[in-house]
Amino acid sequence: MHTIHKIQSLLREKIPSWGKSKKELPDFLNKLNSIGNELNLYSDQHLANQTHILIGPSFSVYDPSFVLDRLLNYALRLRGVKVTPIYCDQLQSTECNFYGGVWGGGDKFNQNCRSCLQKSQQLWQDSPVSAIKLSEQLSSESMRSIEQKVAQLTGEQWLSYTEDDLPLGAWAKDILVNNYVVGDYHLVENHQTLGVSHLHNLMLLKASYEKVLDVHQPCRVISNDSYYGMWAILESLCKTRKIPYYSHWPVSKDRICVTYADASMNLDFRVSWQRFASQPLSLEQKCKAQNWLNGNNRNLLINTHNLQAHQNQPFLLKQLDPNKPTALLPSNVIWDLAALNKQILFADMIDWISSTINWFRDNPKYQLVIKAHPAEQHPSIPETRERVEIALKERGVILPSNVFLLSPKVDVTAYDLFPYIKVGLVHTTSVGFEMAAYGLNVITTGKAPYRGFGFTHDPENKTEYFNLIERALNGLLTHDQEHKIDLAYKFIIFYQFHYYMKLNLFENEWGQQPKLKIKSAKELMSGYNPHLDYIIDNILAGQPIIAENRWMPES
Repeated sequence: MHTIHKIQSLLREKIPSWGKSKKELPDFLNKLNSIGNELNLYSDQHLANQTHILIGPSFSVYDPSFVLDRLLNYALRLRGVKVTPIYCDQLQSTECNFYGGVWGGGDKFNQNCRSCLQKSQQLWQDSPVSAIKLSEQLSSESMRSIEQKVAQLTGEQWLSYTEDDLPLGAWAKDILVNNYVVGDYHLVENHQTLGVSHLHNLMLLKASYEKVLDVHQPCRVISNDSYYGMWAILESLCKTRKIPYYSHWPVSKDRICVTYADASMNLDFRVSWQRFASQPLSLEQKCKAQNWLNGNNRNLLINTHNLQAHQNQPFLLKQLDPNKPTALLPSNVIWDLAALNKQILFADMIDWISSTINWFRDNPKYQLVIKAHPAEQHPSIPETRERVEIALKERGVILPSNVFLLSPKVDVTAYDLFPYIKVGLVHTTSVGFEMAAYGLNVITTGKAPYRGFGFTHDPENKTEYFNLIERALNGLLTHDQEHKIDLAYKFIIFYQFHYYMKLNLFENEWGQQPKLKIKSAKELMSGYNPHLDYIIDNILAGQPIIAENRWMPES
């Protein structure tokens, strides 16, 4: 699935503050500091070119992001680049993109805010260029001006608030629903007050970023994935100023993704897809894709391919009527950035599911299985409040006898259901391209990263959607199955082994400290690591990471 391993909020564990003595520091930080000390050996290269790059704010409360930003800093400095870090030094209040709601908000926020500050300070403690504190960029006059603007808002005006064409209110809403693991912000208690607070924070950040960019005039900017407002603002301001902007995210145990002028987790491969898809796969690549499909070599922080201990609620496959053509609808997690704001045909994910249920109620000769995402009730993360089952009940949807809703804890995976179905119905889930790789018809309804890539059916309206369902269930959707399987395999190779890059710099196990795989600064120098070189060279050139005829090397 294209979800859990890349949900930023998922990974927002409360990390205890590290001690100040070397013995109290985690092993990875001691090793990072040791590598940093080596940089003095290459001081003759320091600032050898005129490139000035800003980094930040880092998602430093998450150790893999901490490690990634420190290593990128080192790699750039070894190439003679001046690197200036930026961090939020308690500029925000009440809640923020780091902490809020079920992710360390409420009465824990102030403590977590202080801990976040400490992490940022420790992240940049060995930087030869002093890190920029965002709070120091704002005058008392500018802060009063922002407060006055916020005070003039009434009701839900905060939701539609824009500034310089930036949808700050919409971004505030996205942070709010993410913090409280719901899709509908109305379900959040005190959502008006909290929404205004998030808007106020984003306005402060915008003013701070503007000052930093205008004063320091960097050649490039690198930051955490920019889907959410705290970093989306920085991306937008860079675009306005024509500053090449790059965002990144450590997506799995040993892979990262980096992109240009976009959120890395938007997974936009369109510019490269036509050329990449035109090239034949080698036998080795086909085997690699098949191995991945079998659940191997995924290295996801939460693996949804295999059953976990908490998935123990029985569902007997013999309950399905073998005489009724069956569709499978695997849902996304409603608050996940993979599903958030990705609707095309329907108002939202629940509207899509309930409308599909109604169609099957009117067509009882067919059968629908809805597979709720196991992350809705995963023991490692807060339970999703707006689960599919709950949301449907709140909308008064009663399941007909030909529709089965499988709980997140059911002892059956989506893959177990593939042999029983004729068509897959998807919003954006990665199960969609997996079904296509198994030769099944797949119909998309949302902005899936593979929509329009040639191996799915992509309706433009609801009428076309339901017509495609009926045709698929009756075996009337003719397609070149071999060609579509080939395209789906190519998508797996590009997505999982090109876009998601293995740098071999560090590894991360869920709930454990990262493990550095490098021992010296030399391993970060130009010419040593071709995958790292690819990223750094493109950043230094100010060009996209992927283009029509160029993309990351396979790893």
